[in-house]
Amino acid sequence: MRLRARAAHTSHIGALGMDVAFERDEEIRTELSCKFTRRKLIREYAAAGLELLEWYTDEEGRFALSLAGIA
Repeated sequence: MRLRARAAHTSHIGALGMDVAFERDEEIRTELSCKFTRRKLIREYAAAGLELLEWYTDEEGRFALSLAGIA
């Protein structure tokens, strides 16, 4: 899923103390849906300098949402 800026603007992310500028029609990806096992995702994160912080899943373990942070 993506969001597209209707007009040029700057958004402030208070928790990070960061301002992010967007041009008109610029897109940002807000969701990425992929098929990974937890083990493979840990390896992918490590290769990118990240670590798995949280792993949320349904009762049957069919779907998961992960939260990663800087290692």
